[in-house]
Amino acid sequence: MKLFLALLFVAVAGVEFAKALKCYTCYEPTTSPNCLRVQNCTENETMCKTTMYSVEEVYPFVGVSTVTRMCASVCIPSDVDGIGLTRPVSCCYSDFCNVDGAASLRIGFVPVGILASSLCILFWTRM
Repeated sequence: MKLFLALLFVAVAGVEFAKALKCYTCYEPTTSPNCLRVQNCTENETMCKTTMYSVEEVYPFVGVSTVTRMCASVCIPSDVDGIGLTRPVSCCYSDFCNVDGAASLRIGFVPVGILASSLCILFWTRM
């Protein structure tokens, strides 16, 4: 039984790692609703990056704003307290998380699978 649970743990953990990250991508500034092209990221691109643009001078933008979105291997997010930024950047780490300008907090399947497997193993070994 312990062998079965260990194999289940490896299978659940490996499923998510085998998939490439998927991000919305537009390399030229585009209005947010029109920037929905899906891209499979490469192995070293582990983040989705969004940069906001506007004709206005400071953030938050009240008029028409545009974005660039892409897969990234390096992404340095803007300081959340940065006042007057003209090109705020957000970074996120799960599939399609760059759908809006703000970084999304989403729970991936890997941590949930690892937690569930660990709890299963813990409870089964105590029986």
